[in-house]
Amino acid sequence: MLKELNVRDLALVAEAAVRFGPGLNLLTGETGSGKSLLIDALSLALGSRGGADQVRHGAARATVEAAFDSVVLQREIGKRSTARIDGRAATPAQLRELGAKLVAVHGQHEHQALLDAQAQTELLDAYAGALDARAVVATAYAAWVKAANTLRDIEQVRSRGKREQEYLRWQLDELRKADPRPGEDDALTAERAAIRHAARLGELGQEAVDALREEGVARAASALRSAAGLDPRLSDAAARLRTLAEETTDVAAEVRRYVEVLDSDPARLEAIESRLAELEAVKRKYGGSIEAALEERQRLETQLGATEDLESALAAAEAERAGRRDSLEAAAAGLSSARAGSASRLAKAVAAELEGLRLEASRFEVALRPLSEIDPTGAESAEMMFSANPGEPLAPLARVASGGELARVMLAIKTVAADADRMPTMVFDEVDAGIGGEAAIQVGLRLKALGVRHQVLVVTHLAQIASFADHHLVIEKTPGRDGRNVVTVRELATEAEKAAELARMMSGGVTAKAVARAQELLEEARR
Repeated sequence: MLKELNVRDLALVAEAAVRFGPGLNLLTGETGSGKSLLIDALSLALGSRGGADQVRHGAARATVEAAFDSVVLQREIGKRSTARIDGRAATPAQLRELGAKLVAVHGQHEHQALLDAQAQTELLDAYAGALDARAVVATAYAAWVKAANTLRDIEQVRSRGKREQEYLRWQLDELRKADPRPGEDDALTAERAAIRHAARLGELGQEAVDALREEGVARAASALRSAAGLDPRLSDAAARLRTLAEETTDVAAEVRRYVEVLDSDPARLEAIESRLAELEAVKRKYGGSIEAALEERQRLETQLGATEDLESALAAAEAERAGRRDSLEAAAAGLSSARAGSASRLAKAVAAELEGLRLEASRFEVALRPLSEIDPTGAESAEMMFSANPGEPLAPLARVASGGELARVMLAIKTVAADADRMPTMVFDEVDAGIGGEAAIQVGLRLKALGVRHQVLVVTHLAQIASFADHHLVIEKTPGRDGRNVVTVRELATEAEKAAELARMMSGGVTAKAVARAQELLEEARR
């Protein structure tokens, strides 16, 4: 969830700290007040393109910070632009990758989270309850690729012949001779440090033993035990001190044993240095770590073992690959079946929602596009198709021209798939374009319903939609100290403030009649 958005020196925003809450957050204000600036600011924090022309006149740079429950995204633009994730340097691409998991912005094409085939396919799978089936496909795909790679390795050995086998055997002999063991380098490094500092460690250890051997704690325990026999109130303290005395004795014995076995033998140190150098050479040559070297040894043993009976190994590898392919195709077919049934159900449900959003003449379908080859996501991808008017052909959502239409289509999709959608925060801009009256109320109802499962941020001009707000934020343009207008944000805290703002939105002024109608809207929204 987005908790706070801090903006400094961005366009008309000199400084603003905007706090958001769970549920439906509504942003309203007069035309030109700067409502879109907050969406622009959030988009910058999510990694969108930014330029020096967005910096407030007279300032060197603009900064934006979006604080979520789990992470803080920061962006600075000016002559030199920077990005940060939890205070650590990052790139805009990294902000976009992380931001895509936190926020979906609907209304501006360049920020649409649901316009690419991958996102649409994931949403369909979640709606179909097929995420487990999708995971099965991914697992089967990985097994098939592994089997195919094994077969490829054996075929390469056969094609390269004896010389290749001899080279592989030389590598394996080298690894077997070195015989690295997991964690051996770390253990030897620690032992080397102990040998190098054996004298000082012995002094410090003996000093600790001598101090622990002083019988102050034991005498105190004995005295307090006797005192407890006279006054039972001291029994608890006597027991604790007795435990402390026993623990002290144990620690002293452990440190004494450590001192006794300390080894400062130069020959041992030389042997450790030699072994560490050998392990370092192995690590550099075979993957950078002992674990990587062990994996390479296992791979070489498998590959060379197969050459002992190359034809049998080839036949076994081919059979394994074929079996894994059959499993992959069966898993993909099961996922395809689930998608096919759910695609039509999703399309019908979204079409029904669109009728209530004043898009009665529109059409919506979910097309399944076969892939040229099965991949970890299955045998096809989903593509959501839309037509706004009769006679117009269906086209991918990404080509829908109207931002308002697109925002309402997204609202319909999100409403239908609310239970399956795992996006924490959703932003809707232009969702009220070209509507009013009952359609606006229907939009407000759906946004309110989404707010039960997600955090929703909405920029709106319509009082009917604003009346459903859980948190109502007003953006205002006011004169600054330097005479220039600045954008400020405040949350409406009382029913009277909310009614006054709804009245302004409906009539342009706060009249008694407008306020009365605004109060009716608030009451209707509560019902």
